[in-house]
Amino acid sequence: MNLEDLGWGEPFASAFAASDLDGCTPARVVAVHRGRLVVAGPHGESFAVVAGRVPEHPTVGDWVAVDEQGVVNARLPRRGVLARVGQELAANVDVAFVVTSANRDLNARRLERLVALAAAGGCDVVLVLNKADLVTDVEPTLAVVHSAAPGVPTLVASAQRGDGVDALAARLGRGRTGVLLGSSGVGKSTLINALLGGEYQSTAEIRAHDDRGRHTTSHRALFELPHGAGLLIDTPGLRLPRMSAEPDGVAAAFADVEALAAGCRFSDCRHDSEPGCAVRAAIAAGELDPARLSHQRKLEGEQRWAAGRQR
Repeated sequence: MNLEDLGWGEPFASAFAASDLDGCTPARVVAVHRGRLVVAGPHGESFAVVAGRVPEHPTVGDWVAVDEQGVVNARLPRRGVLARVGQELAANVDVAFVVTSANRDLNARRLERLVALAAAGGCDVVLVLNKADLVTDVEPTLAVVHSAAPGVPTLVASAQRGDGVDALAARLGRGRTGVLLGSSGVGKSTLINALLGGEYQSTAEIRAHDDRGRHTTSHRALFELPHGAGLLIDTPGLRLPRMSAEPDGVAAAFADVEALAAGCRFSDCRHDSEPGCAVRAAIAAGELDPARLSHQRKLEGEQRWAAGRQR
């Protein structure tokens, strides 16, 4: 395997060269199974185990140093880490695709939560409105998506028909890693299969009585797109992941509220009953959904709880 196709480059190469890792080669974690890792390196894929002296357990997407016995001796420095309370989902992610369905799965508050989680990881965020073939008019659904994530790029897709697949692939490219985030049944595995050109992930038909898909992915895994066109991590369904302690994610997901708050009379305005509150004025004028402000406060509360738990 070509390491550059797997995302190898800086800062990983410098960290590897500066470490005392004689007899080891770099490899990328493509899956985790009951404590064993599946890693991809110059000689293909193989199983590996983590040495007891390694304090940080790798997750999918991490770069590690593996010796000839298949033992991981170090986890290299990382970037673009997606995490919820108690679990790291993926590492070294360049772009997070937040996937929702154009039919009954659409939920503005869940979208806000997933955008905040993705933004907290320090990666680019793109919304994917999948299953566009199940609605006659996608514009009302797009309006909900844009209100939940103003300013976030949005792709309309139908994995079944192939719509939007090329636009999604264009966000990647050689060595770039994307991750698919979304609740069960929104079509993440079908998108993976469309991008890979085969049945690599199992899928299930939507339920006839409510147009909802069924959960099929049971673990996280990293896939290499054909012709070195990038990499993609599929994840099990995430319905309401609790926020981690990283504070920047919520601020980024609610950048419109933050911009309004900058116009408040008082810098410590709580947007309750203070005079000169620009946020409350926007709500009164119908320019801001009050549910959006309430959800921002809820996610900020989860962040504070996670920070206290971390301490």
